[in-house]
Amino acid sequence: MPRDAAPALVMLGPDLRARGGIASVLRVWQEAGLTAGRPVLHLATYVDGGALAKLAALALALLRFGGLLLTGRVAAVHAHSASNASFRRKSLFLALARLAGKPYVFHLHGGAFDRYHAGLSSLERAWVRRSIQGARVVLVLSESWADWLRQAIGHPDVRVLPNPVLPAVLPTDVPREAQTLLFLGRLEPEKGVFVLVEALARLAPAHPQLRAVLAGEGDVDGVRKAAVDAGVAGRVELPGWVDGEAKARLLARAGIFVLPSRFEGLPMALLEAQAAGLPVVATRVGGIPQVVREDNGRLAEPDNVASLVVALAPLLDNPAEAARMGARGREQVLAGYGVARVRAVLDAAWARLATK
Repeated sequence: MPRDAAPALVMLGPDLRARGGIASVLRVWQEAGLTAGRPVLHLATYVDGGALAKLAALALALLRFGGLLLTGRVAAVHAHSASNASFRRKSLFLALARLAGKPYVFHLHGGAFDRYHAGLSSLERAWVRRSIQGARVVLVLSESWADWLRQAIGHPDVRVLPNPVLPAVLPTDVPREAQTLLFLGRLEPEKGVFVLVEALARLAPAHPQLRAVLAGEGDVDGVRKAAVDAGVAGRVELPGWVDGEAKARLLARAGIFVLPSRFEGLPMALLEAQAAGLPVVATRVGGIPQVVREDNGRLAEPDNVASLVVALAPLLDNPAEAARMGARGREQVLAGYGVARVRAVLDAAWARLATK
């Protein structure tokens, strides 16, 4: 930023090239032009890489932020945070913002903050409360998370800001495979990927063409072993992390999107799958029930293989109805989570930063 530049809204979050949910949301914000026409400075507090790279990025961001504060180039702050290390990083910047008298928005992503909060010491909880209560506005992804923040933290201005969804642009040369399940997310127990492998094994005898594409980083070897042990190794594909054209081709190919997580906020991958016209089978956690309903998908209970099988079976048995569900889901998500609605909530939150 030039020395004579106007004070900016400093956006704290991961590097836009990073892998993960918050970075995906910020890339959509950028593509949708949600910050266009405003003096916004993105400050990367996290990068992909090893521990030293992460520590160096944090230290550099803190130095830059301190310099911006000292030279009067910070008008306000918008902090994108999840749990654990993500929150601890942002809390350092927010403490500096409070010392400098700069207003800020605390924007909570992810679906495990209540569990994180429950495991903290009394001193750590006080720090969390101070960090969040110091915000002019708190943004969350769903009404259930708004209720939790109001009760647990006691903030007076908690608003629901859904993740924005853009119309999907899918390749036309990829045929849809009604019996192919698609999972996008980290390969870890918290995302329910091992439950999905077990459900696949139970469904396979009645569905000879059934396959599952499990795309993401994490415990790849563990998932591969689970598939071998369950007798479905030949039905499971593990392409690793996908984005851009590779992700678009998987969304065009799959017949059903599956996300059997233990906890969530309102996952971007799920919204993108709906925008691509896929019916969704997911768990009844976080903000998911507000977008997955009987007319566009099915809900299952977390950590429950039988429940997931019951949710998936009717869609696999009736591909035509599954396709109709996907079409309805696409209409609903673009109407309810389009850029215009998100822009209105975001503009109102930022306007609040300019008031006393």
